[in-house]
Amino acid sequence: MLTREEKKRQTRKSLMDAALGLVGGGENFSSISLREVAKNAGVVPTSFYRHFTDMEELGLNVVDDLGLLLRKLMRNSRQSGAYAEALNRSSIEVYTDFVSEHKNYFYFMCQCRTGGTLALRSAIRNEFKYFASELATDIRALPLLNQVNSLDLDMMAQLMVETVFESTIDFLDQADTSPNFRQEFINLMVKKLRLIWLGAGEWRS
Repeated sequence: MLTREEKKRQTRKSLMDAALGLVGGGENFSSISLREVAKNAGVVPTSFYRHFTDMEELGLNVVDDLGLLLRKLMRNSRQSGAYAEALNRSSIEVYTDFVSEHKNYFYFMCQCRTGGTLALRSAIRNEFKYFASELATDIRALPLLNQVNSLDLDMMAQLMVETVFESTIDFLDQADTSPNFRQEFINLMVKKLRLIWLGAGEWRS
């Protein structure tokens, strides 16, 4: 028997998964109604309001949940590497596998980053800042780039995060076109990040 709190968490997740499923199926998040989400989640519309005030709040919770999960995953992957090249490749492999397993989350993020409400765009922008800040912290721990000051290192980390995310929609759209696409995508992303590392190595703040 599920407790009341467990049932509440289950219904909340069902509503979020229903919204993400609709987005993954080609619908625009901004045009999805809460009634449509409730129907796909198998609950009555009034149940929706026990968890979210509106669709925007549901979207903000999606951003928070994905951000927390992905930041923890990427932190662990970076801590397992010792040098920049290995760190880049292992992190991209982990990220690519995560995207493959959570496609609807990333369709939602790519869509709402430019087409969502101001609150959603702001939340996604903040997640990017969190990712970049944590990446910069890990890079500072490496015996590299001592000539790059803190502000410029933050800029470098931001460039790396944005480079990877901007390519995510390409991966989602083309992952099934070829059995070799995943590895080709990883190799390309590693080269892009390596270029950023090489540029940072020549940079003088």
